[in-house]
Amino acid sequence: MRLGLFRSTTLALLAIGVSLPSCSSDDSQAPPADPSCTAATKCTFFSSGTSELEIQNRIATVRSGESVKFGPGHFTFSNQIALPSNVSDIALLGSGRETTVLDFAGLTVASNDSVYAQYVQNLRIEGFAVKDPPGNGIKVLQGTNVTFRDLKTYWSSEDKAKHGGYGLYPVQSTHVLIEKSLVIGASDAGIYVGQSKNIVVQGNEAHGNVAGIELENCFNADVHDNDAHDNAAGILVFDVPHLEQVGGHDIRVFKNVVRQNNETNFAPSALVRHVPGGTGVAVLASTNVEVFQNTFDKNNTAHMSILSFLVVEQTTDPNYAPYQWPSKIHVHDNTFTEGGTAPDISKDLGALLTLGKFPENNRVPDMLYDGILPQGAAGPNPQRICIENNLGSAASAFSNLHLDKFDRSKLNLAEVREMNPPEFVCELPPIAAVRLP
Repeated sequence: MRLGLFRSTTLALLAIGVSLPSCSSDDSQAPPADPSCTAATKCTFFSSGTSELEIQNRIATVRSGESVKFGPGHFTFSNQIALPSNVSDIALLGSGRETTVLDFAGLTVASNDSVYAQYVQNLRIEGFAVKDPPGNGIKVLQGTNVTFRDLKTYWSSEDKAKHGGYGLYPVQSTHVLIEKSLVIGASDAGIYVGQSKNIVVQGNEAHGNVAGIELENCFNADVHDNDAHDNAAGILVFDVPHLEQVGGHDIRVFKNVVRQNNETNFAPSALVRHVPGGTGVAVLASTNVEVFQNTFDKNNTAHMSILSFLVVEQTTDPNYAPYQWPSKIHVHDNTFTEGGTAPDISKDLGALLTLGKFPENNRVPDMLYDGILPQGAAGPNPQRICIENNLGSAASAFSNLHLDKFDRSKLNLAEVREMNPPEFVCELPPIAAVRLP
């Protein structure tokens, strides 16, 4: 399960007087003053060479209204960095994501999160890189007014089995801003926002991940002006069962570049392992989603997919049962080029698409809908899936796959799928922009 309530043992170690390994042999070096770390509130500056013990002692005692800042340099850690809970108006800062590196390759405590905060308000995390986290990079659980800015998370090992699940990872949080950051190599999602409300993800770059950006079971989100490239999947908007918040809704995905997301899916587990490489944007079982003014290029399985949870598995969660099907999905004014040329047949959906005998030079259509409906749904387009005003080399290429009529024994996709059914040419009201405090 993705929530994973975990508290660090770092504070307990400090409480009983266990020494932590140092970043440098010079433990006596006092951190000098830093002009950018002199505000009305207290700010502590760590220069390169400051010992891990000194850093951890200071972070463990951060109080509301205080900040810590790392200067340029390479800081190595054998323990998790855990901010105290129930504090507010604090900042964890570096001097820039390319100049301040927090290296967790030597983390020895059984931790799943290299940088961790829980029950915090008005938290700013900014200006550093997290290198080789054995689990997740930076996680915030149940925060309010949280900003991730100018960050980098990455894994240096070519052995992807050693890559952690998530880079930037806010969960069950409210008013979340993630911007101007770079995420590379996550085995689930580079940027993952789960079970949260009022979210803006803007101006980031994600590559080399299984999913570049993923929103799961979220309410009210704007994902825009990001560059998601060379992942297995570019952007995922998912709603799944067995979580405390279900029924994800009111999400806008716009003005992003979603290109060449054709990497092999190397997720070891979790739902994302089912996503075929070559996926541009996929919406799974969410309500009121607007996908517009994006640029899609060379995503080899399918640029845009709209799917019910039933394409993955049956659910036993009674709270989730009403939310299994996508509804009110509006895909408009996007540009599509050169996609659907080589579906990932190692995954069920990719293999299925090869049965479609699609036109457009044997390309999978730019936009797909699985066509699975709730029991009793009536009318030509009861879920209000609207496709209009999209441009590109196969601008009219939309297919209702009609998986509700698919027979595995006959492999009859080519007979049941429909191309460009007119009832899906429709318009929905625009979704309101997210406003953060």
